[in-house]
This record gives sequence, C-alpha cells and structure tokens, in this order.
Amino acid sequence: MTTLLRIIKTGFRNIFRNAWLSTAATAIMVVTLLIMTFFAFSTIFVNTQLAQVREKIDLSIFLSDDATQAQIQELQAKLATVENVSSVTLVTKADALKRLESSSEEGQKLAKSASDIGNPLPASFEVKLINIDNISETNSNIRALAEAKIITDTSFDNRDDNRKGVVENVIRISNSVSRIGLVLSIVFLIIALLIIFNTIRMAIFTRREEVEIMKLVGATKWFIRGPFLVEGALYGIFGAIISLLVLIPFSRAVSSFLIEKLGAGPTLEYFVAHFWIIASGMFGVGILIGVISSWFALIRYLKL
Repeated sequence: MTTLLRIIKTGFRNIFRNAWLSTAATAIMVVTLLIMTFFAFSTIFVNTQLAQVREKIDLSIFLSDDATQAQIQELQAKLATVENVSSVTLVTKADALKRLESSSEEGQKLAKSASDIGNPLPASFEVKLINIDNISETNSNIRALAEAKIITDTSFDNRDDNRKGVVENVIRISNSVSRIGLVLSIVFLIIALLIIFNTIRMAIFTRREEVEIMKLVGATKWFIRGPFLVEGALYGIFGAIISLLVLIPFSRAVSSFLIEKLGAGPTLEYFVAHFWIIASGMFGVGILIGVISSWFALIRYLKL
C-alpha cells in the first residue's frame, strides 16, 4: 500500500514538473472528451428526432370510389397480415374531408369546394410500418395482393407525394450523422493518444537520470513505470473534470434554445437522467486514453 501511494504521489508530482506539456496534454484531452460528448449528444438528438419522424410516416393506400364495403373489409384484413405492417386504419371519404377542413384556413376553403362538388377525396388506409426502411418492399407486397385491385394509388408510388423523399432523407441523415460522429471521434481520439504519448516520451527523456538512479538502487520495473502510468491517467481525470465544468454551465445556458428552437427536450432529459453514467464514461475514456498512451511510450522509450 505504501509503495502504491508513493507511485501515485510521484505521478501526481511529475505533472507539475513540465507545466507546459501537462497543460497541452490536458487541453487536448478536454477537447477530445467534449467532441466525443457533443457527437454523442448529436447522435442521440438526431435519432430521437428521426424516431419521431418515423412514427409520423405511414403508407397511405388510396381506394377506388367503386370499391364495395365487402372489398374494403377484405383488403383491410389482408393488409394486417402483410410482413412489416404494424396497424391498418381506414380513413373514409367523410373522414378525409373532415381532416382537410380542420387542417388550416386554406383547407376549410378547399373542403367546402370539395363538398360542393360531391367530395372527390378518396377513401384510404393508413398503414403503420414496423420498419420504414423496408417501405418499398412492403409497398410491392401490398400491390401484389389479390385484393389490391381496388387500390388506385399509394403514397409511396405517387411522385407528387413527398413521403418517399422524407423516408429516404430520414435514412440518409441518420447514417450520415453516425458516420461523421464516429470518424471525428476517432480522429480526436488518435490526436489525444499522440499528444499524451509525446508528453510521456518527453517526461521519460527529462527524467532519464532519475530512472537510472532508481535502477541502480534496485527499484522494480513497476515502481519505475508506475508514476508514468499514473501521470497519463491523471491527464484523463483532469480532462474529464474540466470537461464537466465546461459542459454543465454551457448546457444550462443553451438548454432553452435547444428546447424551444430544436425540440431537444427529450434528449436533454435523457442526459440529465443518465448524468452520472455519462460522467463516469468521460472519466473512463479519459483514463483509458491516458494509460494506453503512457504504456506505448514506456514500451518504446523506457528500456528496463
């Protein structure tokens, strides 16, 4: 226990021997942790928003005015059995007219005009999907049903309907955010590893005479290496502490904007509810980066 405390004490003292190098290493650690946290927040935020968009997107199946009640019921029953279909809701011609009327002032005018000419709006089925990524395949399966002869069009087939574009954009944005966040996190992670690696390398060169003396008096390899590993871990700990000191007031300052302008309330609630897990993760990542960098530097430059 005494030896361990001495190693920790020496590692802590060594940080202040090279103040400029230690400051640079801690600064890049702070930037790395903030970048990784930012992209974690961005990923959760985008995925939350996309999940809400996905819930609102459905596949509308428009029906012929000549379809009988029996045909409509048969098709509804069959749609419920199609793979990837979560639920099927019938929207009658009267329902469609009411929706148009309640949509906006312009909708009220259009609904009145439609009512005057006998309501040309078609009846339809709103089909909720389990996975909108497979909407094209689901649309094809529905089109292939024997009961589909009363279908005049679908929202996926209709090029004038923007839902297909919305679906494709949702998938594209989700994939892009994940890739960008992963790439930038890896880039800054590598930068942090290199900075701390070089910091420990300089520390080894600076203390080479001290290391030689310790070897001559019979110090163990771990007693010599230990302070350098502790030094690397401390860069991670200090980096995480400073990152949290920056992150907490900053998040409070911009929370109103994020909630009112971007609708990020659920994402902020998630971060608040999991604050200690996130903080622990920042400390864990910081310590891991510091120790790994130090270990590689020791292997490369400290010959015992």
